[in-house]
Amino acid sequence: MGDKISDYKKTFNLFHENLKNFLSQVNIPEAENSTNADFNADAYWENIINIAKKLGFEANKVTIMWINSPVPANKDMVAVCSALEIACLALLNSYHSYPVSEGRLVKSNLKNAILDILENCSSFSSVLLNSIGSKYTNDNHPLVVICGVVMKHCEVIPQLPQDNRTACAETLKAEANVIKDALREIEEARTSDGFMDEFMDCDESWSEADKEILNPLLGMIKTSGALVKKCMDCVKKQTTTFEDSSVFDVIVEKFSRISPGVDDLALTVYPPLNWEDAKQQAWKLKQILEENLEYLSTVLLEEESVAWLQFIKKAVAHNAAEIQRVFILHGLAELSLT
Repeated sequence: MGDKISDYKKTFNLFHENLKNFLSQVNIPEAENSTNADFNADAYWENIINIAKKLGFEANKVTIMWINSPVPANKDMVAVCSALEIACLALLNSYHSYPVSEGRLVKSNLKNAILDILENCSSFSSVLLNSIGSKYTNDNHPLVVICGVVMKHCEVIPQLPQDNRTACAETLKAEANVIKDALREIEEARTSDGFMDEFMDCDESWSEADKEILNPLLGMIKTSGALVKKCMDCVKKQTTTFEDSSVFDVIVEKFSRISPGVDDLALTVYPPLNWEDAKQQAWKLKQILEENLEYLSTVLLEEESVAWLQFIKKAVAHNAAEIQRVFILHGLAELSLT
């Protein structure tokens, strides 16, 4: 090495401490009423995307200089590490400049992406520090691997949803896919004996009576998927208007309860089917769906939305009535006139 090992250690130690400090500043509390009347979304996203690209470029530059012979002078490593630090700081500052008023969902997605980048930059600096004095070939140098991870996470920034509407639609799509997968597994179990054996690793199967209650239970899950899908389609439409973007935050918060409710119900329907447990979970899911429908009815006021909300509401009530009917039929519940 051209300089003393202690010089490189001092440089890389400081570099590592600075990056850890940047990482700790991501979670600094923000004012609840954070707004910026002059905020330009297009300019903001163009800028932060460029910062992410610059950060990836600087990480790659540090890597190339460090892994190739001859080892660069310490002052040259100070320069390239400083450039990477500046890019990390610019990314951090850009994140904190995003107004909460533009939507918490978008900012939460951005925060996660920034954390991924800064966490891996911190790991990058640690690998750099620990590689001092070690011998590697270019192909197996650990800095190459972590540099690739940093660059990969930088490439996520341009793919992020850039407004709360898009972020909400993408989140609802993920929720819909979870419900779809749960339903698909149950349907496969119903139509494939081999699948049931493999999935449950047991000889249990549904009785004829189980199959009666299974239909409305699955109907409740299907209705859940329909609600999420219809809401997602509605959110995507630019004709769906809200007074402020925070409505999208509330929708996601409320809808986040649906897929766990579906999972809880789905787990009860596999044989041996416990009717009481299944009914209890179905009633919990029913309540979640009704609460979501009630909220949506206060914010989705277009004629088309009102119509599908009423359709879903009737579907929820129908499935609940069918579950109760089968219970009464098998002497597990009493007919109520109220």
